[in-house]
Amino acid sequence: MVPSLSRCEMTDLPLRVAMSRRRAVASLCAIPALLTAARAQAAWPAQAVRIVLGQPAGSGTDPWARGLASHLQAAFGQPFIVENVLGAGGIAAAALVARASDGHTLGIVLGGPTTTAKALNPNLVYDPARDFRSISLLNRTPFVLTVHPGTFPGQRFADIVDYARAHPGRLSYASIGPGTTTHLAMEELKSQLGLDVVHVPYRGFPQASLDLVAGRCHLMFNIPSAAAEHIGAGRLSAVAQTGATRLSQFAGMPTLHELDPSSKPFFGWSGMVAPASFPEATARRIADVVRSALATDFAIRGLLDRAGAEVLGTDPSELQSWQEKEARRWNALIARLGIRSAE
Repeated sequence: MVPSLSRCEMTDLPLRVAMSRRRAVASLCAIPALLTAARAQAAWPAQAVRIVLGQPAGSGTDPWARGLASHLQAAFGQPFIVENVLGAGGIAAAALVARASDGHTLGIVLGGPTTTAKALNPNLVYDPARDFRSISLLNRTPFVLTVHPGTFPGQRFADIVDYARAHPGRLSYASIGPGTTTHLAMEELKSQLGLDVVHVPYRGFPQASLDLVAGRCHLMFNIPSAAAEHIGAGRLSAVAQTGATRLSQFAGMPTLHELDPSSKPFFGWSGMVAPASFPEATARRIADVVRSALATDFAIRGLLDRAGAEVLGTDPSELQSWQEKEARRWNALIARLGIRSAE
């Protein structure tokens, strides 16, 4: 038996039908907007994209960054333009990326600006932990502990440590600036081994290496590409490297962890980021192109291999995890020692 409608239900029926029609019409009206949004996301980029780089044109980072830009341009069909923005050890470039609101600004950054910068300078204009979208960890490079050969009676790591302990405050080490990995890592090592070695900051590896060769400072963590020529010519000695495994070009040189199990590996590294508002899905698309480029472009790989870098090209979550781990490690040291940047 089919139930009959009450008088009330009969009275309400036209209203319910009208409401259903209005909901249907509203849903149909929403479809074009949803399709437009989907097309806009799929069509990114809608204009030229700039890749902000905190190192000068012609630097070690610049040529392979431009190589990546070419791959992105081919994949996405819009110009990808590398823009060199100098100042404050990469902070100026990172700040520009963090504040960009055009949806078409990316950055290739070295470690400090997106990990330790706020701990070193509480007045920083951006927050490294909140103001960036991670895209890809591109590469990482271990350092080589280089020493002036005429300073020490022996050339083993143990000889350096013994001499430093016997002559507190007499030795100095070079870094490429306050708060850089070359500074923080040496302070970590000094703390672990109980050494008193004076910090002398420089503005870059070339100047620091030249003063080390001249004997005006006595040791430093150097990048392999800057150290190799001096080591080969006998102007510097190398006693340890900082990676988890030995570099092929320094296969006979032990890692710090081999020499001192309390020492953790550390690296210089670079990553690709965007402003925090950048769409996650687009970040993943960019990471896929970057991964393919780093895996297949032998010109880019050659540049990085010669620099002693480990070529990576990770997904966004791996860069995010790496940055968080680096921030925990170095920010704890910065707080404990009261280190501040020079800027």
